[in-house]
Amino acid sequence: MNEQKPFIVDENLLGLVKRLRMMGVDTIDLPGATDDELLAKANEQNRLILTKDRRFFQRIPQGRAYFVTSGTPDEQLFEVLRQYPLLEADDPLSRCFRCNSLIEEIPKESIVGRVDAKTFGLYDKFYECPTCRQIYWEGSHFEKMQSKIQKIKKSLG
Repeated sequence: MNEQKPFIVDENLLGLVKRLRMMGVDTIDLPGATDDELLAKANEQNRLILTKDRRFFQRIPQGRAYFVTSGTPDEQLFEVLRQYPLLEADDPLSRCFRCNSLIEEIPKESIVGRVDAKTFGLYDKFYECPTCRQIYWEGSHFEKMQSKIQKIKKSLG
């Protein structure tokens, strides 16, 4: 089994980023970065590069990248989750979908005026990204994602 490392994803796999973050996997992207910039950041932060770019993949030292062959982001997620033991220590829905930071539960009172009144009235649990300040709550979208996560885990065995 492969050692779990955080990921850096090239621009050919940007649809995969949010899906990995949904699963609680530490995953960053650098849109617009050159291959050399991506490789430098991966080395600096000890990240495994996920790529669909064969030429780039061939330039990366062995063991520092994984070449993704699947076409759609959902298929790519399954491929990566089969390849790496991510679900052994996962924490789904723990990362900001925008910036990858770990989100934190915050008191409801602290978001007055930061979400619409209807959302504020309907929900009691709120979370915030300490980096980009994105607010999250456990609404219907949260329930759909939890259901999707359970299906993914079940299908992976």
